[in-house]
Amino acid sequence: FIMIALWVVLSVSGVATQLYREREKPPFPPAPYTLWKRDRERRKTNVLDPSYHLPPLRERVLLRLAQFREFFRGEQPTGERTPLLL
Repeated sequence: FIMIALWVVLSVSGVATQLYREREKPPFPPAPYTLWKRDRERRKTNVLDPSYHLPPLRERVLLRLAQFREFFRGEQPTGERTPLLL
């Protein structure tokens, strides 16, 4: 009975000492995945983030025009006339 009581007192005093010494330290940082999820959610709802807003009308029109031109552009020859492996 004395040994069990000694182990209980030792473990309780160890936990109390650790909590007393760690009380002023900052908490352990969260996992990187948790930080990434939180930042991703914040970016979704952040109104001040530039990626949240639509680009200006001029840039949108120029982008659509470039996509339209790319659609009708023919294939560029690569310079190869015969296959490399026969």
